[in-house]
Amino acid sequence: MIRKTESPDEARSCFSLWSGFSIWKGLLVFTILGLASQSLVGSEDRLKRKFVAKIQSIAENADAVVGVAIKDLKSGDEYLINADEILPQASSIKIHILTELYREAEQGRYRLTDILQLPESVRVGGSGILSELGPKSVSLSLHDYAVLMIVLSDNTATNLLIDLVGMQNVNKSLQAMGASKTKLQRVMMDVKAAKAGRENIGTPREAMMVLEKLHQGEIVSKKASEEIVSILRKPKEGPIRRGVPESVPVANKEGEVEGMRCDVAIVELPESPYIICVMTKLLLKPEDGPRVIEELSRASFQYFDRKANSNEFGRRIPR
Repeated sequence: MIRKTESPDEARSCFSLWSGFSIWKGLLVFTILGLASQSLVGSEDRLKRKFVAKIQSIAENADAVVGVAIKDLKSGDEYLINADEILPQASSIKIHILTELYREAEQGRYRLTDILQLPESVRVGGSGILSELGPKSVSLSLHDYAVLMIVLSDNTATNLLIDLVGMQNVNKSLQAMGASKTKLQRVMMDVKAAKAGRENIGTPREAMMVLEKLHQGEIVSKKASEEIVSILRKPKEGPIRRGVPESVPVANKEGEVEGMRCDVAIVELPESPYIICVMTKLLLKPEDGPRVIEELSRASFQYFDRKANSNEFGRRIPR
C-alpha cells in the first residue's frame, strides 16, 4: 500500500532531517577542501625546509667561512647564512663604483658619452685588457670604461672610474643606503693597502639590499637602473652563472683575490626572479670557492624554478 499523505509533524521531521544532512554534507565538503588546501601549503613549506637544509649543508660542509643572502623578489622571503659576516669583496665592489658613476652622471657632473684619454697613473695589471695597450693610445667613453670594468673586470678601467667618482662619494652613497659595512678603501691591485688592512669589504646582506634597490629602480632613475643591470647582464663567467641554465638572464659580478671568492647576482627567472649573494673567505684551496658558490647557485635555481613552474598539485608545467 502506497502512503500518499503525511501529517504536518511528519513533514517537519523529514525537512529537519534533510536540512541537517545538507548542512553536515556542506561541512564535510568544506573540511575536505580545507584539508586539501592545508596539504598544498604544507607541500610548499616542506619544499622550503628542504631548500634551507640543503643550502645550510653546502655552506657548513665547506672548508671555509661562507656567507649567503638570497631573496625571493616575488614573495620577499629571505634565506640568510652568516649574512652579516664582513668579507673581502674583490671585484664585486665594482658594482658600487658603477652605480656611483650613474648617480653622478644623473646629477650632471659629466655625461656617460664623455671621452676620456686613459692616464698612465691608473694603469695596473691583473684582469682586463687596457694595461696591455700602448701608452697614450686609449681614449674611450665613460660608458665604455664601465663596460670593461664589469665584463672584463678591467682593473685599469676601474681605477680610472674610482678617480673620477671619488672613493669617498662611493662610501657616502653606500652609507646613505644603509650599507654601512660595505666600504671601498683601496684601488685595484694595491697590495700595500691590503696589507695595511685597507681592504674592500662588505656583507652578503648589504650586497643583497643594494641589488634589490637597483632592481626596484631606487638608487638611480628607472632608466639608469635598467642600463646598469644591462651591463651586469652582459655575458661573462661566474660560478652563479654556471649554476643557472643559459636561457635564464643573470646580472652578476664575481670577485676573486687570494683566499676568497664571491659572486653576487640578480637571477631573472621568469615568474620568480631572485637575488643570490655568496661570499667566501679563508679558503683552503682556491677551487673550493667557485665550487661552493656554484653548488649554492644550482640549489637555489632548482628551488625557485620548481616553485615558479609547478601547478598547485606539484606537477611541473613546461615553460
